[in-house]
Amino acid sequence: MFFKSKHTLPISGTPRPTPKGILSWLIIRIIVISFVTFSAIFSFTHIFWRSYFGRPRILHPITRTYDTKLISPLSEFNNSNRFSKMHSKTSKLFTDGLYPYYYHAEHTPELDDVTIATFVSQQGFDDLIRLAEVWQGPISAILHVPTKTLDDTDPSIVNILATYNDLYKRNAFLKQHVDIHLITGPVSNNVSILPRPTNFHLNVARLFARSEFVLFLDQDTWPTQRARKILRKHKSLLLQNDILVLPSFTFTELSISNDFPRSFEELTKLVKRNYMGLIDDGWSLNKGPTSYENWLKKSIYNISEYDIHYQPNFVVKRGSVIPWCTERFDNFEHSKAACLFQMYISGSKLWVIPEAFSIKYHYNRHSYLLKAVESKWEKTIKDRMYAKFLREACIHHARILDSLGDWSTPKANHVKQQCDRIITNWGLGIIDGLRLDGIEIV
Repeated sequence: MFFKSKHTLPISGTPRPTPKGILSWLIIRIIVISFVTFSAIFSFTHIFWRSYFGRPRILHPITRTYDTKLISPLSEFNNSNRFSKMHSKTSKLFTDGLYPYYYHAEHTPELDDVTIATFVSQQGFDDLIRLAEVWQGPISAILHVPTKTLDDTDPSIVNILATYNDLYKRNAFLKQHVDIHLITGPVSNNVSILPRPTNFHLNVARLFARSEFVLFLDQDTWPTQRARKILRKHKSLLLQNDILVLPSFTFTELSISNDFPRSFEELTKLVKRNYMGLIDDGWSLNKGPTSYENWLKKSIYNISEYDIHYQPNFVVKRGSVIPWCTERFDNFEHSKAACLFQMYISGSKLWVIPEAFSIKYHYNRHSYLLKAVESKWEKTIKDRMYAKFLREACIHHARILDSLGDWSTPKANHVKQQCDRIITNWGLGIIDGLRLDGIEIV
């Protein structure tokens, strides 16, 4: 009986290659060779371009007053290599174009002084001068120029730096107190006409502040002259890793003058006439968590009604256990609130100081100049990202407190209260094995 069988080779008995199989094998081989060739060419081109064309140049390198070779060879590191080691999780798009102390203040601040961490726009030269004249203390400012390379011939940066060079020569307060850290490179995927700061800018300003305490100040806000002196009186709270809130007031549409009040008495008179009001973004005047009624009592008080969207101007200790601000948000709406939320649930208390205040000069915060054009869908995604961040932050800080043995101490009260509310809003009782009524990590 005969059976039909496939064609086989006479010796090995293996199936004879068919034209279809040969064609498939040739196609796969061509694809693999093409991929390897493309990868080699791409890698070589990238390395060549990076080595000879892609490195930004420092326009005016600072002349050292000491021989760094006698101290440590690490002192000769360029900024790109240095920051890649210190902050490995930060995008190289920023650190490759970061030049700390591009303008270095002549005055060395006292360690217990308060440094303002702020952001300077290309249109904000006059605002920086006024801030320096009012504060008369250390300022750590970020100047972000959106350019791909730092080149002497780039008009977008030559004009800006020429203006600042002229300002430093003419204004004594800038020369004495203001450190400007230059950043070049991309700002954001969502670019507004008037640039706004992100948490990355605040982190850099905080990192290079030369005093122990840092004031996170909004770009459009000026503190009074007495605010710095009053803040320094309460440094004992900052040394305990607590937070000092500096209330902000703004003019109303009824105001007939924009002359800034200089004292507690002048300010309260304007508030009574409805010419000014205490502003917390997202709340009506005098109705936010800062509480104007409590502030009138002239005694320091703790904020009892904290909200996850609360983003005042505040002072923290520069280092220690105070968390650094998350850099996942590139929109100003959520960035500062997320930063304060991290600090709050880590155990820091919020204290509002008496009599000291700042003035937010009047403008339309919802202007198209300050906000990037975004669709309703994009806004929904950002809101959901913020909600997800709150959930992740709760898990992260709860586990830290538990690992340090602080879960049963008053330091964990904030994370228990806030995260219990957040989890309830999500409709969940347990998140990843973590319970808020008694921590359990699996």
